[in-house]
Amino acid sequence: MTCREFDDHLDRLLARDVQSASFRDRMSRHAVACPRCRALWRQARPLTRDTPELMTRRAVAGGTRAARDRLRTAFTRAGHPPVAFSSLRTPIGRVFVATSDLGVCDITFDAANEDRYRARLAARAPEITRDRDAVAFALEELDAYFAGTLNRFTAPIDLRGVTDFTRRVLRATRGIPFGRLRSYGEVARRIGSPGASRAVGGALGRNPVPIIVPCHRVIARGGRIGGFTGGVATKRALLRIEGHEPA
Repeated sequence: MTCREFDDHLDRLLARDVQSASFRDRMSRHAVACPRCRALWRQARPLTRDTPELMTRRAVAGGTRAARDRLRTAFTRAGHPPVAFSSLRTPIGRVFVATSDLGVCDITFDAANEDRYRARLAARAPEITRDRDAVAFALEELDAYFAGTLNRFTAPIDLRGVTDFTRRVLRATRGIPFGRLRSYGEVARRIGSPGASRAVGGALGRNPVPIIVPCHRVIARGGRIGGFTGGVATKRALLRIEGHEPA
């Protein structure tokens, strides 16, 4: 079974066009081998086991597309919307970028290839599409940043997948200007938690949109470079782009 066939089968199950156990078995076997479909199947399977009365009402109320729209809406409300992605070549290597209905939701440096990146996204997104047009604005800004012609990102971001504390840290970090550095302690004080510098470091380690939220501009006391999601070598490279020569 291909992913497209899986989607077609799921449409028919959700719309109650079929109730065959063989459909479900084939889909389960495919989902075992496919991270993208496994994530979707895990959420959708309970919806295919409703009572006959509810099945009838849903079948009458809507068709296949309506059923999938309901599933997408449920994922989105839970903070896991469908995403589109693409990538670009940069001085620090290939960078993958994903966007949701609200904005950029993921930037990744260390994915070995597109399949690995899709698998990473499948852990939290019900639907993944390779669509350069959907990500074009973020890619253009990133390309301009690496070319040295942009020092402030305007692309919207989606932080629904992080905790409230992490969101506060990331919003404060996004306000650090190009060419400036802050310590973990300074960021902690800025969010009103002066004793939480270690927790700030942990939150920055979970930053889903590095570069746009410039966690590379946050360093340790005494000018030490500190950690970084994409590795210390990548952090050094980003700081050099911005005019710093990290110790």
